[in-house]
Amino acid sequence: MKNKQIFNISATAEELVPDKMGRTSYMITLLIAFIMTSIITLLLRRLPVTIPLFFTLPWGDSRLAPQLFLYILPAITIVLVVINLGLGRIAAKLSPLLPKVLAVTTMVVAAMFLIALVGIIQSLVL
Repeated sequence: MKNKQIFNISATAEELVPDKMGRTSYMITLLIAFIMTSIITLLLRRLPVTIPLFFTLPWGDSRLAPQLFLYILPAITIVLVVINLGLGRIAAKLSPLLPKVLAVTTMVVAAMFLIALVGIIQSLVL
């Protein structure tokens, strides 16, 4: 009889990120990305056609972007998770601390994106 292998998310998570702190950080990061996507989706109709997104550009129309560009924030968060998971797997052989630093840094950047998103929406809707 053939042995069937069933996908187990817990085993996969432990294999990708062996330490508990790193797994928790990545789970919180994914939760933040989901919250950002939900907020954008729920409030998209209430937002103006263009929103201020590029704060480093000169004042005026150059700072504005279409409202769908807000989805860049959760997209960058997901890309950071994937990149840092890969780098963490490679760097685990060099240093046990580096994967933890990558995980926590990803969570902090995601939290900053969430704060930026709330600030942008607050300035437009409320």
